Amino acid sequence: MTIHIEQEIKLTAANEPILEKIRLSKCVQDVLLDKKDAFEPKTFAAIYYDTPNWTLRDLRWSLRTRTEGTRHMAALKRGNDIINGLSSCEEIEQAITESFTSVGALPQGDIAQALQAELPKSTPLLSNIRTTMQRCKGILQISDTRIEMVTDAGHIEGNGQQQSLFEVELELLQGDLQAKPVQLFVANLIQQFSLTPSKVSKHQIGLAFFT
Repeated sequence: MTIHIEQEIKLTAANEPILEKIRLSKCVQDVLLDKKDAFEPKTFAAIYYDTPNWTLRDLRWSLRTRTEGTRHMAALKRGNDIINGLSSCEEIEQAITESFTSVGALPQGDIAQALQAELPKSTPLLSNIRTTMQRCKGILQISDTRIEMVTDAGHIEGNGQQQSLFEVELELLQGDLQAKPVQLFVANLIQQFSLTPSKVSKHQIGLAFFT
């Protein structure tokens, strides 16, 4: 089983115009690679699943499917911790062709293997949280560290409730998020655009609708 350790810095903005100002800012443009194709907006929709008695929540796991254009992916994240905006978790991701309604209906692969080690195949999976976001992506090179910068603008919904979210994610591709040049870059973003280090993930925001 191939497990990827996802590391990223998550920062919350007050509104969508701030995200555009960030993308166009000198501090970002100075370290942006492939400027011609960077930050092309795309809309994606994600659905989060759990068992009827919230087993995945209690395990601190999240199971998600995401559609972006014609691309359909499933992701299982385990042990997500966010401290001062720094997020780290195990992630298993694979392409899918259709949705699923039980553990046994998952397509063959690492996600099914991980879930079936914990749950009977007959366990139902219910969709309970949905997100719709306009996402812009670009690759940054800050000294020896390469980062995928994402801005998300949209909303999270579940249990009849909805919350808007405007977020910057800086996901590590190569190097060290704790390196001093990266930390200075992040501190500058926070100060210049009045950003707040995120305390919870999109999934955790949605879970709060059910408590």
